[in-house]
Amino acid sequence: MVEVIAIGEILIDMIADMPAKPLEVQTTFKRFAGGAPANFAVGVRHLGLSSGMITKVGDDFFGNFLIKTLETETVEISQVKITSEYKTALAFVGLDENRNPSFSFYRSPCADIMLTPEEISEEYIKSAKLLMCGTVSMADEPARSAIFKAIDYAKKHGLQVACDPNLRDDLWHNKDPREHIFKVLKDTDIFLPSISEAEFITQEKGEKAFESILELGPSIVGITRGAEGATILTKNGIFSAPSYKVDVVDTTGAGDAFAAGLITGLLTKMPLKEIPYFANAVSALKITRKGAMNVPSRQEVEDFMNQ
Repeated sequence: MVEVIAIGEILIDMIADMPAKPLEVQTTFKRFAGGAPANFAVGVRHLGLSSGMITKVGDDFFGNFLIKTLETETVEISQVKITSEYKTALAFVGLDENRNPSFSFYRSPCADIMLTPEEISEEYIKSAKLLMCGTVSMADEPARSAIFKAIDYAKKHGLQVACDPNLRDDLWHNKDPREHIFKVLKDTDIFLPSISEAEFITQEKGEKAFESILELGPSIVGITRGAEGATILTKNGIFSAPSYKVDVVDTTGAGDAFAAGLITGLLTKMPLKEIPYFANAVSALKITRKGAMNVPSRQEVEDFMNQ
C-alpha cells in the first residue's frame, strides 16, 4: 500500500507573525498543519516515497483542515481516525531572533492522545517498508500503548522502525521519559535525536552519547547539530556533513525535514556518505520557508545541491 507509515500526533501550529518577540506579546498568528510524524509523512512524500499516517483528530474544523491537508499532499489517510469526544491539538509557536521555535501546547487531553491499541491495523502496517514514530504522543496513554502495538506489528513483519525522539519536557508531566525511550530503542533500527536529546537520553557527552545509543539497539543513528551540520553513525563508520548557509525564515520542522531526507536516502539505496549532505539540503531548504510541512521536492533538493 505505502512504503512509509508515520504514527503519532498531527496538530495545528499557530505560528506568531512577529519574530524575536515572546509569545505573551503576540497578537496575530497564522495557522499551519504540523506535528512531527505528520511533517515527516509529508516530507517523504515530497521526496518521492509513498506515505501514510496513523493518528486521530477531532471532529472539528481544525481536524477537517488537517485531513484535507494530508489529502492535498497525497498522504494516505485511511488510518486517520476521527473522534467527536476530543478536540484536535494546538501548538502556539514563537520564533526567536534566529527563527528557532518555542512552543506552548494545548493538547491534554486531545484527539491524538486517544488513539488506542485496538485501532492499530496489522494488515495496514505489514504492507509497508518502514514505520516512523516519535515521543510526543507517547507521553500519554492510550496513545503510548498504540504506538508500541504498531512497533510490535512492524517488527513481526520485518519493517524497519525509525524513531525521532522530539522531546518536549512539559508534555511528560514532570516524569522521566527515558524508561519508554529505552523500550523503543530496543526495537528501533534508525534513531534520529538532536545532540542534546542524545546526551539527555544516555547521560553521556559527545561521542560517548552516540556510542551508547548504538549499544542500545539501533543500527543507524542520525544526529542533528543545527548550524554545525549532521552526522550518521553506524557500527561500521561515521559519516558527517556541514550545514548549508541559507537565509533562515522558520526552523519549525527542520528536524522532521532532515529525518525525511535521511529515510528517503536509506530507502532509495543512496550511499551512506551522501545521505547527510542530502538530508541537510532538505532541512536547509525547508527553513527558508514558513510552516513545518513546507518541505522541498526531490528535484528542488538536487538542484540546490548542484548549485
